[in-house]
Amino acid sequence: MPNYKLTLEYDGSSFQGWHQQKNGSSISEEILKTLSLILPLPVEQIYASGRTDSGVHAKAQIANFHYPQLIDCDALLLSISSILRGRVAVLAVELVPDDFHARFSAVGKVYTYQILNRPAPASYLRQQVWHVPQKLNLELMQLEAQSLIGEHDFTSFRAMNCEAKSAVKKIHQIDFELRDFLVIIRIEGTGFLKQMVRNIVGTLVDFGKGSAHLKDSSIKEILLKRDRRSAGQTAPAEGLFLERVIY
Repeated sequence: MPNYKLTLEYDGSSFQGWHQQKNGSSISEEILKTLSLILPLPVEQIYASGRTDSGVHAKAQIANFHYPQLIDCDALLLSISSILRGRVAVLAVELVPDDFHARFSAVGKVYTYQILNRPAPASYLRQQVWHVPQKLNLELMQLEAQSLIGEHDFTSFRAMNCEAKSAVKKIHQIDFELRDFLVIIRIEGTGFLKQMVRNIVGTLVDFGKGSAHLKDSSIKEILLKRDRRSAGQTAPAEGLFLERVIY
């Protein structure tokens, strides 16, 4: 059966995440509703590279679905775009091999997190950054972040309700970029646990602020403890972007 890959961009602030929810609109629900208006036969299910949480954004989320007929990819892209009107932008529609799966075919992901580090709060960026008014020690944050690179047990950085069978993940790279008052943290890895990136960023910010509960600790020690309570806060969803999925 023909298999179609979608590359999606969206602002997550108006959605309850990727997965269908009872209490609000989800990205998958929007896509399925739109496809039902365009295609003569129903699309039973759409698969994503991962379920972004409520409020999390995507610059290139990948999804795929099977359909029993051949579809004009260019026409489908234009049709979806005209209906969604930018709430979700479809950047590409491609016919891919039948065994391609948005989640299981992925070999890595890149996330970015945006922190506005200045006394004044955000205005037009308020749904896309975490406002941290205290001055951050970026050198210390970058130094601690290097201990996360490599394969580790990330139990200390997973959500309490994370259902992943293994907490062992591999981070390839962590970069920091400073644009005026905007601190951008980019993390590339083979895969991520629930809220892992937000917990990492929250912990790094706690180090950067000199938070008392981490005064005599380090990322190395936090990893070894394998206890979520040993790490820092969970960064808000609005600063997080799924940047790229690697296949």
